[in-house]
Amino acid sequence: MSNPDRPAHPLLAAAPVYLSVFLLITGNSALSVLVPVFLSREAHLGTATIGAIVGVYGTAALAARLPVGLAYNAARGHKLLLTGAAVCAAAYALLPLGDGTVQLAVLLALNGLGWSIATTAQLALLVGRPPDGASTASAIGWFAGATALGSMAGGVLGGVTADQIGLRATFFLLAATPLLAALLMVRRVRRSKAFAIDPRAPRVTDGRAWRLLLRMPLKVWIGVLVMFFINGLNALTQTFHPLLALAAGLSITQIGALSSIRSWSSGTSRLGSGSLFSRIDPAAFTMPLVLIGTLVVCLIPSLIHSFLLQIPLFALAGLSRGLLRVTGSADAFEAVGADDRRHGLISALLYAGLDLGKIVLPVVGGVVAGTWGIATMFRVVPLGLFALYLALALPARRAALTRLDVSPR
Repeated sequence: MSNPDRPAHPLLAAAPVYLSVFLLITGNSALSVLVPVFLSREAHLGTATIGAIVGVYGTAALAARLPVGLAYNAARGHKLLLTGAAVCAAAYALLPLGDGTVQLAVLLALNGLGWSIATTAQLALLVGRPPDGASTASAIGWFAGATALGSMAGGVLGGVTADQIGLRATFFLLAATPLLAALLMVRRVRRSKAFAIDPRAPRVTDGRAWRLLLRMPLKVWIGVLVMFFINGLNALTQTFHPLLALAAGLSITQIGALSSIRSWSSGTSRLGSGSLFSRIDPAAFTMPLVLIGTLVVCLIPSLIHSFLLQIPLFALAGLSRGLLRVTGSADAFEAVGADDRRHGLISALLYAGLDLGKIVLPVVGGVVAGTWGIATMFRVVPLGLFALYLALALPARRAALTRLDVSPR
């Protein structure tokens, strides 16, 4: 017999919150598949124009991260989430009605703005109010698992729905996903004791909000660098591995299979990380995972002629990326404890790190590859990133050990 007084498992207690994360990601992932198709088939735009318009979305999202993080606190979190979701929903619904390049670019910029507001607030709210019994790492692990499921489901949902009811109707249908996601989370956060605000939690009352950025612990910046690292190496591999592999004699099917293996490994590792990190401390995993992520990319040119040998390589790359998404974020949030104002800033900074990684690293990789070749680029750029990580991580680790040595026993 079940005990009615026994507390629910943290994952079950927070199920509506993770459903909210899943819905928000699913809608956006579906949209990312359909927008290029719509711009080409319905708006009759050329490839260069499509690329520029889609780029506006990412630029707007990145530009809004820091202002949203500075504006965030626990009292504003619900309003920010609802506002961001409403802006996304409006952009989704208005896109099929857009006429001309300028209008479509404005609508995608609006969507990027809403997406930035909603996702920054959503992660900060989750970390600020984890379910009873859940550590920060396990809460972020389940969050990362929900995002992985949403990413996997979004493309299929968008494609199947568009084939059945048409592009325009699908956009209108998808407009409901951010609103439903926001309402689910706000309702759960407001009503559940598991997400109640701790009245003993410290509040930031002195100084202006921007000073929080200057006072961030070193562990936060390490977490941002880890986000930059994982998305940067992923973008680098996605961009240049097909070129190197084709020259080595691999087929496009084999290249696609390797990419899918990396994505599958990343997604499944995120799905299991919530349970894993509810039992063990994730802090010790970050540096070894960064080393693994570095080495597997450096080894790509050496194994490029063998499809079979690259399978475990790409599986390890996905595993490293998936778990680092959790450990790097958890390290950053745990460095500031229950400081809700900094939760918003950290959420913004982590997302900015992810955004910058996929923008900057392909450009850097292209410059290096154009000068010394793709193979050399794969061996040099990851090692440079790892050296930068060590330059931040080792002083932080020494400082932590020093504090332990001087603390009273």
